[in-house]
Amino acid sequence: MKLLRVPPMTKILMAAVLLLLAIALATSVFAFDIEPKADTNAVAEASDLDPMIGQMIMVGFTGADERDPGVMAVRDQLAKGVIGGVVLYPENIGSQTELRGLTAFLRNAKPAPVPFIAVDQEGGLVQRLTHRDGYTYFPSARSVGRNPSFASPESAIRLYKTMADELAEAGFNLNFGPVVDLNLNPDNPVIGGRERSFGADPNAVTALARAFILAHREAGIVTVAKHFPGHGSSHTDSHKALADVSETWREVELEPYRQLAHDGLLDGVMIGHLYHPRFSDGARLPASLSGRAIHALRAEGYIGFQGVVFSDDMEMGAVRDDYSIEERVLKAVNAGTDLIVFSNVKSRDPELGVQIHAIIADAVRDGRISRLRIEQAYGRIMLLKRRLAQHDLPGKW
Repeated sequence: MKLLRVPPMTKILMAAVLLLLAIALATSVFAFDIEPKADTNAVAEASDLDPMIGQMIMVGFTGADERDPGVMAVRDQLAKGVIGGVVLYPENIGSQTELRGLTAFLRNAKPAPVPFIAVDQEGGLVQRLTHRDGYTYFPSARSVGRNPSFASPESAIRLYKTMADELAEAGFNLNFGPVVDLNLNPDNPVIGGRERSFGADPNAVTALARAFILAHREAGIVTVAKHFPGHGSSHTDSHKALADVSETWREVELEPYRQLAHDGLLDGVMIGHLYHPRFSDGARLPASLSGRAIHALRAEGYIGFQGVVFSDDMEMGAVRDDYSIEERVLKAVNAGTDLIVFSNVKSRDPELGVQIHAIIADAVRDGRISRLRIEQAYGRIMLLKRRLAQHDLPGKW
């Protein structure tokens, strides 16, 4: 058979096409491996590092009125992109009218991307919007878990829809809940002892957490399940000291995360200040500062969560007493935390957000944090915020 002779110019063109195809394929695979679940368009648009870093920071503040210096400071930081969100505590919450004015003042600092306006509203002992200020009193998670009237998903959804609607009306768009810790130690000083767990049965806890999340999604509120990998067996309050769960933690504590991740119901996950060698990078390093913990959360076939990872409050005694602010920030970011939360309750520093931003920026410039790590976090956060703005909170990530 006579072979066709390919002209030299054709060979050159064919080689060029094959080379471009190889580059395209390699680039697409490389990008998928690094960041499969982020808003890549947002990353491309944010060529400047500073706004990307800002989206990774959430702080608390002093004051309840737009004229208060603490409020003015964080509004200015939101407007400049130094921070990407704020979290409110009881001292920030006045009357219903005052609260709506405050959250609108903060939200309007930067209409896009929308800042996270966050709160802890679980029910029971942990609810910042109280009956005293005219809001509904919600039962504790333990009470809900024990009450037969909430055994049906519809009734639990109705309860938490009322909660979510009140939060939305007040101007919030993120709730740090539900607690999905299992009540394995009823005397636990921060979970069981404060009635913050739905119960010890992982399936029952998951069912009520699902109702909590669905109700909030309907109201346009992001939820953050907590405290990974599980705080329910601890004997220590991590607000005061590191909670060592090495001897008490059980594999079953991961089950709510597995089920909710499988069903596409996790908007965000909060990493707890907990120590277990399985979830630690060593030397009694808490999960919140350890890459092993976040790797376990993200690993396909284990939990498989690819969304936004939030830190627990970085001013809690479990980390504040042993690590400087710079160490806390650098370890958390390098471990894989996407959004770092500082309550500012201890510091009461109106410029705390500026300080955290500078720590991260300096670390990127001198190579202690990779730019890729910032881009990964930013991409995930922007994807969640874009879906929040479109009232289209995620199914599966």
